[in-house]
Amino acid sequence: MIKILPILIIILLIAFTSGEDTNQTVDTITLEDLIKENDYVLSLNPQNLTALQFRALIYYNEEKYPEAINASEQCLKVDPTCSFAWHIIGSSWGYLNQPDKAVEAFQNVVTLNPDDPVQYNVQGVALSRTGKFAEAIQAFQKATNLNSGYAAAWNNMGVTYFNMKEYDKANSAFDKAISLKPDEPEFYANKGYSYLQKGDYNGALGVAKTARNMDLTCVPAWFVSGEAQYHNRNWKEAFYSFDGGFNALAKNDLWYYQGSKNTRITKDMQPMDSYYVAIASNVRFTGIWERTTVINYKIKRYQETIDLYDQILAITPDYGEGWKKRGDSAIKIKRIESARDSYKRALDLLPNDPEVLSSYGYTTGLLGDYLEAMKYINKALELEPGYTRGYLYKGLVFSFYGQREDALSALQKGLETGGEKSELYEALANVQFKNGDTIGGVISTIRSLIGF
Repeated sequence: MIKILPILIIILLIAFTSGEDTNQTVDTITLEDLIKENDYVLSLNPQNLTALQFRALIYYNEEKYPEAINASEQCLKVDPTCSFAWHIIGSSWGYLNQPDKAVEAFQNVVTLNPDDPVQYNVQGVALSRTGKFAEAIQAFQKATNLNSGYAAAWNNMGVTYFNMKEYDKANSAFDKAISLKPDEPEFYANKGYSYLQKGDYNGALGVAKTARNMDLTCVPAWFVSGEAQYHNRNWKEAFYSFDGGFNALAKNDLWYYQGSKNTRITKDMQPMDSYYVAIASNVRFTGIWERTTVINYKIKRYQETIDLYDQILAITPDYGEGWKKRGDSAIKIKRIESARDSYKRALDLLPNDPEVLSSYGYTTGLLGDYLEAMKYINKALELEPGYTRGYLYKGLVFSFYGQREDALSALQKGLETGGEKSELYEALANVQFKNGDTIGGVISTIRSLIGF
């Protein structure tokens, strides 16, 4: 979940660049119309600083950032102290994911405006994005020293402390921001992330609820709640919280980071399609999606789990753990051939993983290849002699092929490892009943129910 926290940093980078009174184009006026009009003004006076600034702003509002930078540089040729131009340059580099260049530009802004807290806040945001956290904190402290009621700067300071893993300081900064602007849901969501890192899941749930009560489309609040419920092992509540976050995405025009810090969801793309793009570069660390698959599995929504992994694996087919977990879900709904195929793909990527080896062997055995099954299960147990599930699968395959004494021996060996007792006793009971050992079967059945 901490991947989501920089959302406010990036939003504020632009929000404080353009200001509340940013010029807006009229629907009936096109970009070409504005540029044509601006060309005419500049043809009369190429050194017209106001016209040059307006040209930079036109491109910036149209998200044509390289053109905005070029236009701003023309302003600086006329007036090297033009703070507005440096501001447009810094913000444009921010959008183009060039934080080092943004830092350089915003340094010029604060030099030109040493008494403006907004400029220090923006500088702090840029420094934080480059990982220069100590310098960022100094910038935010300058901003709050100049204006102690500057809620956004306090929040950004909290975000930076969070990234420094100084969670108590982060909470103090978030508390200050909340006290100054108590109606800002993202401040509460950010504090929720800090609570999660401190292991205070009830605290995280509390602030997430407060944020959602203010704005049901506050995506981070839903995910904070889901993460807290997940850690509290409230699987259904966690699932619905994550689901609420995904639904809220359709109602948001926020910057949303999940796995890739360079992708944003806007009205230009369908929200869920944009989400897939955002996670495509780093599925292995997309905690929300991975959490959702785990929760689906825990509440026995196995087909839904498979469907999610199909989406993940379509993006990153080299995700071995994903293939393994997809196979686990397929086994639960007795789609043995599908499970075998998933484990085979996992085996190509994780050739020495005892779980994959034994699972592939088990499913292969159920599909009729006894020798292949034992080859892979035995290899798993060679790599990890204490792997309980390996003995469980070995016993189940022996039983499937009528080798009951061997099955009993394998299952007893599994019980000696100390794990998977419920499943081992259940399998043992089935073999005992088939052998006519009714008393032993009843005892094992009871033990399978109570787990020992």
